[in-house]
Amino acid sequence: MIGGVVGYSYTAETLCPSCTIKGMRANGIKVQAGKPHEDAIRRAAEKIGIDFDDEASYDNGDFPKTVTEQMAETELTEVPDGAPGCISDERCDGCGKWLILGEKSPSEAALTRYVRDSYELPHALARQVAGELRSWGLSHPEFIKEENARQAAAMFPHDFACVEFRGNPQRVVMFSTPQSDGDTCFYCEQPWEKHEFTCGTCGIDIPATDLHRHEIPIKGQLKFRMRKAVATA
Repeated sequence: MIGGVVGYSYTAETLCPSCTIKGMRANGIKVQAGKPHEDAIRRAAEKIGIDFDDEASYDNGDFPKTVTEQMAETELTEVPDGAPGCISDERCDGCGKWLILGEKSPSEAALTRYVRDSYELPHALARQVAGELRSWGLSHPEFIKEENARQAAAMFPHDFACVEFRGNPQRVVMFSTPQSDGDTCFYCEQPWEKHEFTCGTCGIDIPATDLHRHEIPIKGQLKFRMRKAVATA
Protein backbone atom coordinates (compact mmCIF):
# COMPACT_ATOMS: atom_id res chain seq x y z
CA MET A 1 0.00 0.00 0.00
CA ILE A 2 1.38 3.42 -0.99
CA GLY A 3 3.21 5.07 1.89
CA GLY A 4 2.65 2.16 4.23
CA VAL A 5 -0.03 1.59 6.85
CA VAL A 6 0.61 3.69 9.97
CA GLY A 7 -2.70 3.17 11.76
CA TYR A 8 -6.36 2.31 11.48
CA SER A 9 -9.76 3.95 11.59
CA TYR A 10 -11.86 1.89 13.99
CA THR A 11 -15.02 2.59 16.00
CA ALA A 12 -14.95 6.32 15.15
CA GLU A 13 -11.33 6.68 16.32
CA THR A 14 -7.96 6.89 14.64
CA LEU A 15 -5.68 4.37 16.33
CA CYS A 16 -2.12 3.15 16.14
CA PRO A 17 -1.69 -0.57 15.33
CA SER A 18 -1.25 -1.59 18.98
CA CYS A 19 -4.36 0.27 20.15
CA THR A 20 -6.31 -1.08 17.17
CA ILE A 21 -5.54 -4.67 18.09
CA LYS A 22 -6.30 -3.95 21.73
CA GLY A 23 -9.68 -2.50 20.72
CA MET A 24 -10.47 -5.44 18.45
CA ARG A 25 -9.81 -7.91 21.25
CA ALA A 26 -11.93 -5.85 23.63
CA ASN A 27 -14.77 -6.18 21.09
CA GLY A 28 -14.40 -9.94 20.91
CA ILE A 29 -12.39 -10.21 17.68
CA LYS A 30 -9.55 -12.70 17.96
CA VAL A 31 -6.22 -11.35 16.73
CA GLN A 32 -3.18 -13.59 16.58
CA ALA A 33 -0.25 -12.47 18.70
CA GLY A 34 3.34 -12.34 17.49
CA LYS A 35 2.57 -11.38 13.88
CA PRO A 36 3.08 -8.01 12.13
CA HIS A 37 -0.07 -5.95 12.66
CA GLU A 38 -1.13 -5.97 9.00
CA ASP A 39 -0.87 -9.76 8.76
CA ALA A 40 -2.62 -10.29 12.09
CA ILE A 41 -5.51 -7.96 11.26
CA ARG A 42 -5.88 -9.40 7.76
CA ARG A 43 -6.04 -12.93 9.20
CA ALA A 44 -8.65 -11.79 11.73
CA ALA A 45 -10.72 -10.36 8.89
CA GLU A 46 -10.63 -13.65 6.98
CA LYS A 47 -11.83 -15.56 10.01
CA ILE A 48 -14.98 -13.45 10.38
CA GLY A 49 -15.72 -13.12 6.65
CA ILE A 50 -14.54 -9.52 6.10
CA ASP A 51 -13.02 -8.65 2.71
CA PHE A 52 -10.15 -6.59 4.09
CA ASP A 53 -9.05 -5.47 0.61
CA ASP A 54 -12.48 -3.99 -0.16
CA GLU A 55 -12.90 -1.39 2.57
CA ALA A 56 -16.08 -0.11 0.96
CA SER A 57 -17.73 -3.44 1.77
CA TYR A 58 -17.70 -2.94 5.54
CA ASP A 59 -18.02 -0.22 8.17
CA ASN A 60 -15.14 0.84 10.39
CA GLY A 61 -17.43 0.46 13.36
CA ASP A 62 -17.31 -3.27 12.68
CA PHE A 63 -13.72 -3.73 11.55
CA PRO A 64 -10.65 -1.49 11.15
CA LYS A 65 -9.84 0.36 7.94
CA THR A 66 -6.28 1.30 7.11
CA VAL A 67 -4.74 4.75 7.55
CA THR A 68 -1.69 5.36 5.35
CA GLU A 69 1.02 8.02 5.66
CA GLN A 70 -0.70 10.08 2.97
CA MET A 71 -3.98 10.02 4.89
CA ALA A 72 -2.55 11.05 8.28
CA GLU A 73 -3.12 14.77 8.73
CA THR A 74 -3.94 17.15 11.58
CA GLU A 75 -5.41 20.57 10.88
CA LEU A 76 -4.05 23.49 12.88
CA THR A 77 -6.83 25.94 13.64
CA GLU A 78 -5.37 27.90 16.58
CA VAL A 79 -2.28 29.42 14.92
CA PRO A 80 -2.82 33.21 14.84
CA ASP A 81 -2.26 35.56 11.91
CA GLY A 82 -2.63 33.23 9.00
CA ALA A 83 -4.66 30.58 7.26
CA PRO A 84 -5.02 27.28 9.11
CA GLY A 85 -2.14 24.93 8.40
CA CYS A 86 -1.76 21.24 8.90
CA ILE A 87 0.64 18.63 10.22
CA SER A 88 1.39 15.61 8.04
CA ASP A 89 0.76 13.22 10.90
CA GLU A 90 -2.06 12.27 13.24
CA ARG A 91 -2.29 11.26 16.87
CA CYS A 92 -3.61 7.94 18.08
CA ASP A 93 -6.85 8.57 19.98
CA GLY A 94 -5.91 5.72 22.30
CA CYS A 95 -2.35 6.27 23.49
CA GLY A 96 -1.51 9.68 22.05
CA LYS A 97 1.40 8.56 19.86
CA TRP A 98 1.89 10.21 16.49
CA LEU A 99 1.18 7.57 13.87
CA ILE A 100 4.09 8.37 11.55
CA LEU A 101 6.63 9.50 14.14
CA GLY A 102 5.74 6.51 16.30
CA GLU A 103 6.17 8.43 19.55
CA LYS A 104 4.32 10.80 21.87
CA SER A 105 4.95 14.51 22.11
CA PRO A 106 7.50 15.41 24.79
CA SER A 107 6.47 16.64 28.22
CA GLU A 108 5.97 20.34 28.87
CA ALA A 109 9.37 20.52 30.57
CA ALA A 110 11.11 18.71 27.71
CA LEU A 111 9.48 20.93 25.09
CA THR A 112 10.53 23.99 27.07
CA ARG A 113 14.15 22.79 27.06
CA TYR A 114 13.96 22.14 23.31
CA VAL A 115 12.59 25.62 22.60
CA ARG A 116 15.12 27.24 24.93
CA ASP A 117 18.13 25.49 23.41
CA SER A 118 17.05 25.51 19.77
CA TYR A 119 16.02 29.18 19.59
CA GLU A 120 18.30 30.54 22.33
CA LEU A 121 15.52 31.97 24.48
CA PRO A 122 15.63 32.78 28.20
CA HIS A 123 14.15 29.88 30.16
CA ALA A 124 11.11 31.80 31.45
CA LEU A 125 10.25 32.99 27.95
CA ALA A 126 10.88 29.53 26.50
CA ARG A 127 8.38 28.06 28.95
CA GLN A 128 5.71 30.53 27.81
CA VAL A 129 6.54 29.95 24.15
CA ALA A 130 6.39 26.16 24.56
CA GLY A 131 2.97 26.43 26.22
CA GLU A 132 1.68 28.65 23.41
CA LEU A 133 3.02 26.32 20.72
CA ARG A 134 1.28 23.38 22.41
CA SER A 135 -2.01 25.32 22.40
CA TRP A 136 -1.58 25.80 18.64
CA GLY A 137 -1.16 22.04 18.17
CA LEU A 138 2.62 22.22 17.70
CA SER A 139 3.49 19.92 20.59
CA HIS A 140 6.37 18.01 19.00
CA PRO A 141 9.73 19.50 17.92
CA GLU A 142 9.36 17.82 14.53
CA PHE A 143 6.52 20.20 13.65
CA ILE A 144 7.92 23.48 15.03
CA LYS A 145 9.51 26.03 12.71
CA GLU A 146 11.60 28.96 13.86
CA GLU A 147 8.96 31.39 12.63
CA ASN A 148 6.46 29.72 14.98
CA ALA A 149 8.75 30.13 17.98
CA ARG A 150 9.51 33.79 17.19
CA GLN A 151 5.84 34.55 16.63
CA ALA A 152 4.95 33.04 20.00
CA ALA A 153 7.80 34.90 21.72
CA ALA A 154 6.36 38.21 20.50
CA MET A 155 3.20 37.52 22.52
CA PHE A 156 4.92 37.68 25.93
CA PRO A 157 6.85 40.41 27.79
CA HIS A 158 10.59 39.85 27.56
CA ASP A 159 13.88 41.69 27.35
CA PHE A 160 14.75 43.35 24.10
CA ALA A 161 17.99 41.71 22.99
CA CYS A 162 20.13 43.03 20.17
CA VAL A 163 22.99 40.76 19.15
CA GLU A 164 26.14 42.01 17.42
CA PHE A 165 29.59 40.65 16.70
CA ARG A 166 32.31 42.82 18.22
CA GLY A 167 36.07 42.72 18.70
CA ASN A 168 38.94 40.82 17.16
CA PRO A 169 38.62 37.91 17.37
CA GLN A 170 34.90 38.49 17.08
CA ARG A 171 32.60 37.62 19.95
CA VAL A 172 28.86 37.84 20.40
CA VAL A 173 27.75 40.86 22.41
CA MET A 174 24.15 41.32 23.53
CA PHE A 175 22.65 44.77 24.06
CA SER A 176 19.40 45.73 25.78
CA THR A 177 18.59 48.48 23.26
CA PRO A 178 18.92 48.81 19.47
CA GLN A 179 22.41 49.73 18.32
CA SER A 180 21.46 50.93 14.86
CA ASP A 181 18.39 51.69 12.76
CA GLY A 182 16.46 48.57 11.84
CA ASP A 183 17.75 46.41 14.70
CA THR A 184 15.16 43.87 15.82
CA CYS A 185 14.90 41.75 18.93
CA PHE A 186 16.90 38.53 18.79
CA TYR A 187 14.12 36.64 20.61
CA CYS A 188 11.01 37.68 18.69
CA GLU A 189 12.37 39.49 15.60
CA GLN A 190 10.17 42.50 16.39
CA PRO A 191 11.41 46.14 16.55
CA TRP A 192 12.07 47.95 19.82
CA GLU A 193 8.85 49.96 19.43
CA LYS A 194 6.70 46.84 19.79
CA HIS A 195 8.11 45.90 23.19
CA GLU A 196 6.79 46.70 26.66
CA PHE A 197 8.66 46.89 29.96
CA THR A 198 7.35 46.64 33.49
CA CYS A 199 7.82 49.53 35.88
CA GLY A 200 9.29 48.20 39.12
CA THR A 201 7.67 51.02 41.10
CA CYS A 202 4.07 51.11 39.92
CA GLY A 203 3.96 47.63 38.33
CA ILE A 204 2.38 48.61 35.04
CA ASP A 205 3.62 47.66 31.57
CA ILE A 206 5.07 50.61 29.66
CA PRO A 207 5.49 50.68 25.88
CA ALA A 208 9.16 51.09 25.00
CA THR A 209 8.69 54.52 23.42
CA ASP A 210 6.40 56.01 26.10
CA LEU A 211 7.42 58.55 28.70
CA HIS A 212 7.22 57.48 32.35
CA ARG A 213 8.20 59.05 35.66
CA HIS A 214 9.96 55.99 37.18
CA GLU A 215 13.00 53.91 36.38
CA ILE A 216 12.01 50.80 34.46
CA PRO A 217 13.94 47.53 34.77
CA ILE A 218 13.85 45.61 31.53
CA LYS A 219 11.74 42.51 32.05
CA GLY A 220 13.09 39.00 31.50
CA GLN A 221 15.91 36.66 32.37
CA LEU A 222 18.80 38.88 31.30
CA LYS A 223 19.40 41.54 33.93
CA PHE A 224 20.41 44.79 32.26
CA ARG A 225 20.78 48.23 33.81
CA MET A 226 17.62 50.12 34.57
CA ARG A 227 16.40 52.31 31.73
CA LYS A 228 15.97 55.92 32.79
CA ALA A 229 12.50 57.07 31.78
CA VAL A 230 11.69 60.72 31.11
CA ALA A 231 9.35 62.45 33.59
CA THR A 232 5.83 63.05 32.31
CA ALA A 233 5.16 66.18 34.32
